[in-house]
Amino acid sequence: MTKKFVLLAGAALGLAGVNSALAQQSNDEVRAVVAEMLSDAENRTSLLADAGHDAKGFMISGEGFTLRVGGQIQFRYVLNFRDEDSTSNEFEPGFQTRRTKLWFGGNIVNEKWKYKVVGAFDRDEGSFGLEEAFVSYDFGSGMYAKWGQFRSQFLREEHTSSSRQLAAERSIANEFFNQDFSQGIALGYKADAWRMEAAFTDGFGSRNTDFTSMGEADWALTGRAEFKLDGDWDQFDDFTAPQGGKFGALLGVAVHYQDSANTSAPTDVDSQYLGYTFDISLEGDGWNAYGAFLGSNADTRGPIGAGDADATDNFGFVIQGGLRVAANTEVFARWDAVFLDEDTVASGEDNFHFLTVGLNQYYAGHAAKATLDLVYSFSETSPNLTGGFGGLGTGTAILGDGEEGEVAIRAQFQLLF
Repeated sequence: MTKKFVLLAGAALGLAGVNSALAQQSNDEVRAVVAEMLSDAENRTSLLADAGHDAKGFMISGEGFTLRVGGQIQFRYVLNFRDEDSTSNEFEPGFQTRRTKLWFGGNIVNEKWKYKVVGAFDRDEGSFGLEEAFVSYDFGSGMYAKWGQFRSQFLREEHTSSSRQLAAERSIANEFFNQDFSQGIALGYKADAWRMEAAFTDGFGSRNTDFTSMGEADWALTGRAEFKLDGDWDQFDDFTAPQGGKFGALLGVAVHYQDSANTSAPTDVDSQYLGYTFDISLEGDGWNAYGAFLGSNADTRGPIGAGDADATDNFGFVIQGGLRVAANTEVFARWDAVFLDEDTVASGEDNFHFLTVGLNQYYAGHAAKATLDLVYSFSETSPNLTGGFGGLGTGTAILGDGEEGEVAIRAQFQLLF
């Protein structure tokens, strides 16, 4: 009624300016002009977008479309302690902008057509790069398809958002086996008790590559299935559980296979990679638990004259849990390990064990959260895990130590907007 009143008032003011021109027209003609003006104003008003903010970020919506805009900031202070040698410091402290992301998503035409674009600023140089960019279509009855650049559904830790982890960072085992981003297409199905997704891609770690890139696989297939034994699906969007929450249980299994690009060059190395995992997630009244087994098999052939190398098998484990000691305060602990094949490394350590303990303080759920944790390495991590083979980077804050006992302390504040 208010809208119509404003429109009527505007129409009346407009009519006052042209009153002399209409003086000679009949009352019926005047009514027709007023009705046409009101109808046009009503149509223009309906095309105006509504704007606002909710738990999912800023939103602009209109007839047939929505645009959501959000972001993530993770800022840390890191302390690293390790044995001093000729190439590393015994004590490495400093600030780190671990993640700064912007994302855009929504639907176009109708709610069946959806899109998402995510970009991140590099923590070392500040350059802005693409992480995700995909379109999806909802067929109804639980079926959907998506295509573009996205994370294949493989490791549960990896495809759970970095903003919804238990510790400041995903486990080191996850970082060793993770899928990163891929380019391809995926088909999925979601029912009340189970869901699955299968993807055909350019392989693990093929983000921002052209189809001619030699760094990607010729082809790759990934499939993951999850079975909800109890609870609701949205319970498993993260790894925490609030006080008063109900019991939930989720089983997951996934497999991935990819074949490398091949040429006729005598120096060419052909490789096939098989990855597989099994995981279980449990939640209850203020407590959570998660466990995962990870494995891979890599087989390489070539170059010509060098003979075929033996296939290598690497394994990993993750066990973690958390407890809300108060409504917004959580303590957690995690053990994870990586077991390399003896043929994978020439010498040195091939088994790695890590313990992580910490505390979360939630001020507005994950949207405003402080995390303090400590990572302890029971094994020498350099060079076989943090060097050229593993290449963990600085995100885990484990930099590499030729002796056991490396320690990393991470104090982080996260803001989502």
